[in-house]
Amino acid sequence: MLATLKAEYRKIFSVRSTYIISTLGLLLVGGLLSFYVEGYWGKSGSAAGNLMPSALNEIAMNAFSTISIFVAIIALLQVVHEYRHNTIMYTLTIANSRTKAFAAKVFALISFTTVFVLFCTAVCVGLYLLGVELRGATLPEQVIDWNSIVGRGVFYNIAYTMLGIIIAYLSRNIAAAIAILLIVPTTVEPLLGLLLKSKAIYLPFAALEKVIMIEGSPAFVQGELSVSKALAVATGYLVVGILITWQLFLRRDAN
Repeated sequence: MLATLKAEYRKIFSVRSTYIISTLGLLLVGGLLSFYVEGYWGKSGSAAGNLMPSALNEIAMNAFSTISIFVAIIALLQVVHEYRHNTIMYTLTIANSRTKAFAAKVFALISFTTVFVLFCTAVCVGLYLLGVELRGATLPEQVIDWNSIVGRGVFYNIAYTMLGIIIAYLSRNIAAAIAILLIVPTTVEPLLGLLLKSKAIYLPFAALEKVIMIEGSPAFVQGELSVSKALAVATGYLVVGILITWQLFLRRDAN
């Protein structure tokens, strides 16, 4: 199992796409959104824009929310590249069982996601504070529940990573997997929501969005799912999805 894990980490850090996507995500979320839009310029464009006691809460949650699509794409590419370049056979050869190969892939990507999003969020908070300082504004005393913010943020990104893995193993095609990842939450679920109406909050991506919402925000107040219920619903989808993916990985032809 240790050799399989080492191989998976080597794959993550030896492909250019990991560095390109990670850098793009950090530049967008940290440099553009956190530093310039939120910190230096301010949401309202005024000197007092966004300088609220919950400002750092919002910056952290926005960072967790935005970076999720990048970690999902990294996870997705780690899977589909093996089928595209036919290196899946080497993966299966290293491990003496497909279950170990699958578990190593999932564990390596989840651990990478956890470290990466924590690093990105810390950078975003730092860049936001720098932006506020450069525009000569004063940040009021902050009220922050870091345990809740970080816990929900990391869960949200791990969930997106697992969704990327699930989608990738089901499609095994780069174009199809990325299309599903981008279209389902933005188009398919909203259309299903028109049919399901009040029950639409139990859809996978809708439930995940409730996990990341800040208590007291208008969207949170209007939602019918509490954070704890949203966590339970999202976890249920992920467990079922990963079990189905695992069974298909065991039974399907590697080619």
